Amino acid sequence: MKESIILWLSSLVIVFLLSYFKSVFGEYYPITSTFSVNGQKVSYKLDKYESGDTYKLIIRSDYKELEGEVIINSDKSKNHSIKLHKDRDILFAEIRKKDVGSKFSYYIQLKSEDRNYRLPSNNIVEFTFFGKIPGMVNGLYIIFLYTGLILIVRSGLEIFKTNRRTKNYLVITSIVLITLLMMINPLYLSYKFDYINKTIPPIQNLFPIHLLLIVLLWIATTVYVFIKKKDTPLGLITSILCLLIYLFS
Repeated sequence: MKESIILWLSSLVIVFLLSYFKSVFGEYYPITSTFSVNGQKVSYKLDKYESGDTYKLIIRSDYKELEGEVIINSDKSKNHSIKLHKDRDILFAEIRKKDVGSKFSYYIQLKSEDRNYRLPSNNIVEFTFFGKIPGMVNGLYIIFLYTGLILIVRSGLEIFKTNRRTKNYLVITSIVLITLLMMINPLYLSYKFDYINKTIPPIQNLFPIHLLLIVLLWIATTVYVFIKKKDTPLGLITSILCLLIYLFS
């Protein structure tokens, strides 16, 4: 019992750390920073994506005289300027998909009494509008994705247990991963990329190669273990490979 608790806790910690690093080093991680304007604090978070048709950009400023605008460039709009509005200690602007398109780049130009500031300095932010994903679909995707990852880790760690049930974990994990690949993920991606009632996407857009590779690796490992009828470190090796594929996808 104690072994199982330790292995389950280890699985949760490993998946948490893996997801954290994937998020922090991912292409959509926001740009955040804090700087000073005449001794007053200004904080900002520049997002790189939004699910829906409107993105609200917010800057918090203790300096009351700060003004600014958002400069946007896209195929639909060149050097499009949106003025930052004020509400107490907040500067904000609403960027609408219908005005700038689904993909665009932007930066912020701020102005104090004696100086101009560009955010981010000497750079731009690439932004994408994704489709609105229903709460139930998003919830199912999160449940199956992280359940699958936890089971992948737990199956691999079963090699360190005294009374092993490797085959049971391999089968359960296969069921979760196949359901994610064949049912949940295609629906999730259809909403995310606005395919619903608009276009028929190429099949590779609904079945990403990294997820397909993970499922095939796992099924092959499961079949091999059942055919050989003996416990081997193969489950641990496959778990590591699957986690690496997920991390770098």
